[in-house]
Amino acid sequence: MEDETIQTPNCRRCNSTNTIRHGYTTKGKQRYRCRACGRCFVRNPGSAAYDPARKEEILRAYHERTSLRGLSRIFGVSRNTVNRWLKKGREPATVGANTGSRCERGDPRAR
Repeated sequence: MEDETIQTPNCRRCNSTNTIRHGYTTKGKQRYRCRACGRCFVRNPGSAAYDPARKEEILRAYHERTSLRGLSRIFGVSRNTVNRWLKKGREPATVGANTGSRCERGDPRAR
């Protein structure tokens, strides 16, 4: 039989090849530990960000008059996270955005 060797990845911190398998994460991914610096890591770390579809669903529920605390209970997302998304989504008011003449706006006081 051929000798099958498991290739362990290099350390992300010190780039050492002296790494060993070190258990599994709670998500079931293989965890590694560097013997040189002691750092634990996974081969392909995922993103901790919410996917855009989920974020859109949560913001849509907020705009349908669901409270922030209700969103926290229903979706399991922090109120602070939703507040941050809402603040990022606001467009800053541009200077002179509503500077049209009264006639253009249909103001009855215009002569």
